[in-house]
Amino acid sequence: MNRFHVASIFCITIGIIFFIIGFLKGEVEAGLIIIIPFISGSGIFAFLGFITIFLGVIIYLFSFTYYQNQYIEYLDKENLHDRSNKKSIKGGGVILIGPIPIIFGSSKKIALIMMIIAIILIIVTFILLF
Repeated sequence: MNRFHVASIFCITIGIIFFIIGFLKGEVEAGLIIIIPFISGSGIFAFLGFITIFLGVIIYLFSFTYYQNQYIEYLDKENLHDRSNKKSIKGGGVILIGPIPIIFGSSKKIALIMMIIAIILIIVTFILLF
C-alpha cells in the first residue's frame, strides 16, 4: 500500500470514529429510507465525520492519478514507454441507486460480469436487511 492509500484509510477510519462519538452523544442519527441508508447530524462530531470521510475519498481518488503520472514519467525516462503500441484497458462498474442498478462496461463480457455482481449485491443487501 502506498502513502495515499494509508492516508485515505486513516481519514475514513477517523471519520467513522467521529460518527460513533456523535452517535453516542446524540448528535448523529442513522436510518433507512426504503433500502437506502442515511446518516444525519447536527453537531461538531457529525461535521468532522463528514469532512474526514470526504477527505479520505478525495485522497484515495487522487492517488490513482498521482502514481499513474509517476509511472509514465519513469517509463519515458527509461525509454520503455512506446506510445505507438498502446494496450487497451477494459473496465466496468455498477452503481446502485436503491434497488435500481446502473451497469456500464467497455465490452459485453465486462458488462455481463458487472450484471452478475449487481445481482449478487442486491441479493446480499436484501439478506442483510431482512
